[in-house]
Amino acid sequence: MEREKRLETWMDLYTQRLVRLAYTYVREWTTAEDKVQDTFVKVYEKMDQFKEDHDPFPWLARIVINECRMAQRKGWREIISALLPERADISSEDTFFVMESNQKMYDIVLKLLEPYRTPIILYYFEELSLKQISEILGINEGTVKSRLARGRKRLRKVWEEEYHEFGQANQSC
Repeated sequence: MEREKRLETWMDLYTQRLVRLAYTYVREWTTAEDKVQDTFVKVYEKMDQFKEDHDPFPWLARIVINECRMAQRKGWREIISALLPERADISSEDTFFVMESNQKMYDIVLKLLEPYRTPIILYYFEELSLKQISEILGINEGTVKSRLARGRKRLRKVWEEEYHEFGQANQSC
């Protein structure tokens, strides 16, 4: 497959997921979209480094994370916004209801420290395996497991503090 066609395919398949991932770092949708565009420029230039027999998403996600971290080091400001819809093909009305129901939990996830936030987002929102997360973050699978466990514990604690009772909060989301 020629480079342009492969890049176009990857952009069609992964842009929305990568934008959501970038948002968890930069907390501004337009900046997240910019970082994903920057990623695709780098990917086009470095496409020969990609191993054909691997899933491209972990490689793309690693580049997006690096782009976002570079942006943070440059002092980009953070703006909290609504959760992007999971799929572009759902209606605006459905998108509103999905955003409304997920916003509380997503806001709590965004409050986690980065070592816990990223594995939780990659595991639960992006549905990646422990092995893929391990590759993306450059850490052992055991470390991913422990960060997920600690992150879940912190999520539950914050959730219970903000909504006073897990059952009550769970019904509203």
